Amino acid sequence: MKISTLGPKGTFSHEASLKVNKQAEILFENNVWDIFETVSEGKANIGVVPIENSVSGTVPLALDALLEFDLNIVGEEVLQIRHNLANSSSASDIKEIFTTEQAYEQCVKFLRKNLQDVNIIETSSNAQSAKLLKESNNKSKAAIVPEFAAKIYGLKIIKKNIQDSKFNVTRFLIISKKETKETGNDRTSIFIYPQVDKAGLLYNLLGEFAKRSINLTKIESRPSKGKLGDYIFFIEMQGHKSEKKIQDAFSMIEKNFFLKVAGSYERKY
Repeated sequence: MKISTLGPKGTFSHEASLKVNKQAEILFENNVWDIFETVSEGKANIGVVPIENSVSGTVPLALDALLEFDLNIVGEEVLQIRHNLANSSSASDIKEIFTTEQAYEQCVKFLRKNLQDVNIIETSSNAQSAKLLKESNNKSKAAIVPEFAAKIYGLKIIKKNIQDSKFNVTRFLIISKKETKETGNDRTSIFIYPQVDKAGLLYNLLGEFAKRSINLTKIESRPSKGKLGDYIFFIEMQGHKSEKKIQDAFSMIEKNFFLKVAGSYERKY
């Protein structure tokens, strides 16, 4: 089993991938798009990509890739996100902090209260933050890292759980060329793009789900990358695409909308 995910070694994506399969060979990629390409080309059996964080919201590139590639969502994984401050000395010595934009946003209250005057150096991943701190060997530098990365790179954590929200979780999707069968506890993800523009279109769309008692768990609009004000809708619902009521809803929706089913898979929450 080969799993493609975001690198380098020590990212939250790496940790989530090991939750999916501890024995798998992990292929580390630079970005979400590369993960989809690796799976599409058959270089990996599955890909593990972050789709949304409870604090920072949806990952736009992941939605774009789901729409672009002919792959299926076959599962999901939910990971508790805990940020830690790593440094070889103490907080009073810190002048610079390596951190990703997302980690900074999720720890901003702690940083403003305790380390307001330090210089923030943005990195591409939490693992890179850990790696740069390890290579610097400098007491004035620190990093915001997962405990998983701190162990891999041999870093000293001086303050645990500095994230602003204790409910900080990230949801990851598992993508594959294959499809999954109904389990009885499923979620279906779809994209819908209006083929016409008329009053009440979105209302009528949602009505197709409501009158069949299909529970929608997520609705999000994304720019179509065409004209201003033109949107594609990403919708998630409880149930499997093979269920008759969902098939009936899709048949009605396709009369006025382009519809792509991104996948049906077992829910983790």
